[in-house]
Amino acid sequence: MVLPPLFDPSLEPDLGPDHELLDVNARFIARLTGAEALGELAGAYALAGPGGGDPAEARTKALFARAAARITARGSHDTGRLRAMGVALRLAGEDDPALRLAADDVELVGGTTESGADVVLAAERTALLGPETLWARTAVAPDRRVRLVVETDQQLPFAVALLTAFGPERVVLCGRFTATHGTALRALAPFSKAAGIDDWAPSWRLRKEWSGDGTPIHWVRRAADWRPGVPWAGWLPPGEAATLPGEAWGECLGAALTVARLASWAEVTGADGSRTDLRPVVDLAGAAPLAVELLVGAPGSSADETGSTARRLLIGPGPRLAGLSPFRLPTAPGDREPNTWDGVPLNRHAAPDHDLPRWDRFDAPGTLDEAARAAAINGLNAELGSMADLFPGRFACCVIAQGGTGQRSEPSLWEPSAAVVAEHGPGPDGRGAGSFVVNLRTGSAFRLHPKLAPVVERLSSGDTAVLDRISDAVRTKLTGRLVEAGVMRRSQ
Repeated sequence: MVLPPLFDPSLEPDLGPDHELLDVNARFIARLTGAEALGELAGAYALAGPGGGDPAEARTKALFARAAARITARGSHDTGRLRAMGVALRLAGEDDPALRLAADDVELVGGTTESGADVVLAAERTALLGPETLWARTAVAPDRRVRLVVETDQQLPFAVALLTAFGPERVVLCGRFTATHGTALRALAPFSKAAGIDDWAPSWRLRKEWSGDGTPIHWVRRAADWRPGVPWAGWLPPGEAATLPGEAWGECLGAALTVARLASWAEVTGADGSRTDLRPVVDLAGAAPLAVELLVGAPGSSADETGSTARRLLIGPGPRLAGLSPFRLPTAPGDREPNTWDGVPLNRHAAPDHDLPRWDRFDAPGTLDEAARAAAINGLNAELGSMADLFPGRFACCVIAQGGTGQRSEPSLWEPSAAVVAEHGPGPDGRGAGSFVVNLRTGSAFRLHPKLAPVVERLSSGDTAVLDRISDAVRTKLTGRLVEAGVMRRSQ
């Protein structure tokens, strides 16, 4: 069983004794996002001169890479690690000719994963896959059959590279994406040469390092995935959550719901336009953390409406705001009906060159266009992200803790996504060497006074007693600045 990149690093397949897992995803992420790799990225950007682009921008990237390296080196599996992973992957793929990476996404340069031809071309052009492709080919004996698990579109370029490396004649494609797009894959080389394509998909569980106390946690995406008597967490559409029996919520350790419109908990609209009464779910979830991924740009939904909903979720009571994502209209079969969404008339637009479609383009009255949707998401993230610890991405581990850390422990006063970084050369501000506080959650950084740098460095390592060694006036000013910057929480 081979798992290609780029897949949720906090999940692993729950396999029986007859399957051996070759986790190419974990190896790929470890190579590109480890503290050593981040240190090398920081060094490369620090050396960038006028010929390598804007020097100030290069120094800023070096600073954030060093911060990500320090956060990763702590060894914690929390939101800080996830955000550091995002920094590493974005920088690692910045100059690649084919792929742009994020911790929970991949984009094709000049193409889309909805086009099989674009995917195959990207797999041929990218320089990111060589080490893992070689390792996978040598790790599997030539006479062994390979089941290649393709769960999402993000894995497609990597799946092409691995299929070619193994030799398609001994590869069987499986997984959720394969089950949905099997017909199109059968018509697309090199997938068409595979030994088989079937609709089997593994069940999933959280990796023990992300499950807080190591408890096996089953992962649920649909009501049919739930298993009686087994602790679980999940990310579901509202309708699927409402279908779960009441007893399921007594075993839930956390869940996120993808919501396109929320008039009230009695009227929650999912991405498919169907409405669900979620009041029983909100009541039954009880102590289990329940969060809402709010979609931006649904038919007939204005930026003001979405912003009001997001702020309402932020201040509670009830399920918290997990984050904001762009709305995507689920594909419709056949003649592309229906032509309404939650009562809003719309026109779907065909994309004939998209043989691996995941959503339909559309227009509808009162709906944000692509640019306005992106602006709304960026604006709300800037406004709300500084006030709350939103999920750092669509990661399974985020749903099991109220703070989205993946570790159910007492919160530290120091923000896990922040670090103190000493720059020995010019800083991003163009001034000389010095120490900076970098916050990956807010994407901000500021220079520290040289006398305060050792104090803040100790604070970042958990030594709050260091504050007792400075004057009241300095302590008040310093902690106020750190709280304002979102790198320190006020003690309760």
